[in-house]
Amino acid sequence: MPYHGGSERYVWEHAVAAVREGHSVTVATTDAWDMSWLVSRKGRRLPAGRSVISGVELIRFPVAHPPAQNLLRAVFRRIRPGGKDRFYYPNPFIPALDRWIRSSGSRFDIVHANAMPFLLYAGYRLASSAGIPLVSVPHANIGSADHRILPMKYFSGMQPEILRQSALVVAQNRFEASVYVDECGVDPRRIMPGGSGIDPEEWEDADGQAARKALSLSPFSKIVLSMTAHCRDKGSFSLLDASVKLWQEGADFTLVLAGPVMDDFREKLNSVSSVIPDGRLVVTGYLPERLRKDLFKAADIVAAPSRLDAFGIVLLDGWMGGSPVIGCRSGGMPDIIDHEKNGFLVNFGDWEDIAAKLKELLENHSLASSMAACGRKKTMENYTWEKVTSKLFHRLEEDGLWKG
Repeated sequence: MPYHGGSERYVWEHAVAAVREGHSVTVATTDAWDMSWLVSRKGRRLPAGRSVISGVELIRFPVAHPPAQNLLRAVFRRIRPGGKDRFYYPNPFIPALDRWIRSSGSRFDIVHANAMPFLLYAGYRLASSAGIPLVSVPHANIGSADHRILPMKYFSGMQPEILRQSALVVAQNRFEASVYVDECGVDPRRIMPGGSGIDPEEWEDADGQAARKALSLSPFSKIVLSMTAHCRDKGSFSLLDASVKLWQEGADFTLVLAGPVMDDFREKLNSVSSVIPDGRLVVTGYLPERLRKDLFKAADIVAAPSRLDAFGIVLLDGWMGGSPVIGCRSGGMPDIIDHEKNGFLVNFGDWEDIAAKLKELLENHSLASSMAACGRKKTMENYTWEKVTSKLFHRLEEDGLWKG
């Protein structure tokens, strides 16, 4: 799976684990390398077709880019079955997947559908036509109770009905689960708290000094790391404002922003560039997986004040790299962070509190080390991929949805 996203990794780890259990697994996906290809030819893609990786059959269906795409979406929302949600931007057009579904139901015993509305609807169609159980994992980034976010209009079409008819619904956090029960009418007995995980072996060779060398960072400077798609909803504005405040007060650290930069944050960077001290801000863009691990190992603090993370796997990465973390009281982060024990929680947009928490961790090495150690212990006890996948498989067996 070349694109390093949370839901992509979730799908892949469960697929590989099922193969290890002796099952035959097919992953149906697109030829998109990144989100941009789903809606534009300006994105990057991979060859479409079939392959077998780690025993998993992988089928990549080509994304179509019809002319007047936005107009076509509007028309399809009115006339096509399946609900409006699957035609809202950035859900793509994949006619080859539709054709495959019509002829493939009899091959499978269970369908595990993930993430975007078009994929949940595809899984629903496949399961319904074959009369087999559907496990739905929406990965719905819907924010928190006091600030709802509906970036892809998740529930404006058939999704509530699909979730009600699913044999099992996996929620990434407690708030998400409450929305499925209270607003979508899903039987709470068929909702399972899920989450993502890490592979401890991938961290054995993580090398912080290698990251510092690759990115031309001082071997001695303290690093505050944010690894995300940088924009307002991901908390990048607030983190930058907090950092500027601390630099103006004389704090000595480098802020590393790893990952793609969205247009709104690019404008923000330009607006404050004159007050950023030389060498204190590093913007990396996309990084390969090995360098990502090395950079987490190099970090002194991992900051993720985002209101748009259904789970928050970056917190686990921070702990495995040996850092304390700062997260947001939104999405899945309050379920993961034990405030003041293994990290800090802040309210979204509260840059002054972020600055205070950064300062405390930068100045109190004992506290930072203690929080990092507590976080790593929690990760190893609860969030390895072996534990996460076993939890789902056990539930499926318990409910009679498949045989282990």
